[in-house]
Amino acid sequence: MTAILEVTDVTKRFGGVVAVSGASLSVPEGAVVAVIGPNGAGKTSLFNVVSGFETPDGGTVTFRGSQVHRLQPWQIARLGLVRSFQTPVGFPALSVWENLMVAGSAREAEPVLAALSGRWRDREADADRRANELLEQLNLHDARDLRLADLTPGDIKLVDFARQLMMQPRMMLLDEPASGVDPASIGRLSGLIADVRAQGITVLVIDHNIGFVLGIADHVHVMALGEVIADGKPADVIQDPAVVEIYLGKRA
Repeated sequence: MTAILEVTDVTKRFGGVVAVSGASLSVPEGAVVAVIGPNGAGKTSLFNVVSGFETPDGGTVTFRGSQVHRLQPWQIARLGLVRSFQTPVGFPALSVWENLMVAGSAREAEPVLAALSGRWRDREADADRRANELLEQLNLHDARDLRLADLTPGDIKLVDFARQLMMQPRMMLLDEPASGVDPASIGRLSGLIADVRAQGITVLVIDHNIGFVLGIADHVHVMALGEVIADGKPADVIQDPAVVEIYLGKRA
C-alpha cells in the first residue's frame, strides 16, 4: 500500500531536552494508524513537527511525495493534511454551525470573479449541507445554534473533529480525540473515524485510551523517550515485551 506520510529520522530539541529522537514511521494511504506511549514520550512534539507547528532539528517529513517539514501550518493544511489539538481550538462565541462554516471556507480564498458572479452562494450551500450532515452523524444537530463555549467538553471535541472534516482533508492528525469524551460519545467518535476511513481519508491518531485505539487502528507505533520502540498490528504490539515494560509497566 502506498504511503501518504513518511517521517524519517526526525529529531526535535528544546534547549537541552530531546523531545523526538530519530523517529521514523510510515502511514499507508487510507489507513487508521495510532501512536501511543507514556506521557513525555514525544508524541505531540512529533505531531507538531508533522503539521508544521515546529521545525525539526533533523530528518524529513514527506506528505504525498513532497517534503513539508519546512512549510507553515496553513500551507500544510491546504495540501490536505489537517490536525486537531488536545485542547480544541475554535471560536467559543460563535455557534456550532458558524464554527463549521468558517472551517468549510478555510481551504481557499474566495476568487473575485466567483464573488462577483454569485458562485460563492453555491459554495456556501455546499458547506451548509456538509455541516448539517456532520452534525447529524454526531448527534449534535440540536446544538447547531448553541455557542461553542456552552457545550460539554466532550461535545466540543466532536465539533473540533467535524471542523477538520469540513476542510475536506486527505489526512487527519488527531491528538487525544477521546480525552474527556464520555463513553457514548467515544462510540460516536469511533463510528465517525470508520466513516472517514471509508471515504478514503487517512487518519493518524494519538490517544491514551487503549481500548479506543485497539478498536480503530490498523497499525500502531509505540513511542518512549522520543523514539519509536515498536510497531505492528494492535494485538501484536500490546504483547511486545518492550511495550509491556516501558508503556504498560513491567509484568508482575
